Amino acid sequence: MKRIIPIFLALILISGAFFFFSCKGKDPLTGTLSITARTKEGVITANNPVAIYIASSKDNLDNKIYVGSGWLDANGSKIFRDLQPTYYWYRVDGWDDYGAAEVFAGVDASVFLWLNTPSSSKK
Repeated sequence: MKRIIPIFLALILISGAFFFFSCKGKDPLTGTLSITARTKEGVITANNPVAIYIASSKDNLDNKIYVGSGWLDANGSKIFRDLQPTYYWYRVDGWDDYGAAEVFAGVDASVFLWLNTPSSSKK
């Protein structure tokens, strides 16, 4: 009887190890890209909200075929979540400048977009 108890405890420990091993989380499939737009004066100041756009290629960005869009917050930032791993191009409404960044699965990336060239249509 004394010999059965340690064997039984060993079996419980081994089965518990398999249980916790099976609880391993799944690998992430998407990533996050945080874009912060700045001018030489600092944060963009505007009376109206400023739009930001993100596209899967430079051609798509130029042709206004966007993966996502949104509004810059008070700090001049926008977070795009659940992006598939690839390169993304982005721009801010009212400016000719653009940028690109690669998104990796499971990574929260952050980039700055320095705005130097206002669009000719900007008043």
